Amino acid sequence: MSIGEASLNSQSVVFLDGGLVDVTPFAKRVGIKLPVVITENLWNEMVKTDENSRMYGQKEEKRLDSLLSTLSMELLKGRAKDLSFTFLICKDPKTTSCRLLKACYKERDDGNRFIRISCYNESN
Repeated sequence: MSIGEASLNSQSVVFLDGGLVDVTPFAKRVGIKLPVVITENLWNEMVKTDENSRMYGQKEEKRLDSLLSTLSMELLKGRAKDLSFTFLICKDPKTTSCRLLKACYKERDDGNRFIRISCYNESN
């Protein structure tokens, strides 16, 4: 069930119950075929921009695209069902943020699979 929606250019992300954000339309643009959700915590920490970062040209759509492109490259390695990877963003010319993230394959009640991305310290 959707509890909110945010628009990035012409596409939208959907905020779901349970603290998840559906970013599937953006994942498809980078070649990921399964539906993809990220945690709201990850969205707030690594995708959402503040006034300072926007002043230096940072955009939520670009951050999300970079995150999903990094995931796509990790998935191409085909190493494991669950994987971890680092993601780096620039907050302004002097500040960067690096986080260890994890991606897990999950299954819905109807049997369809999806990918869930979260900060490494978040529970599944």
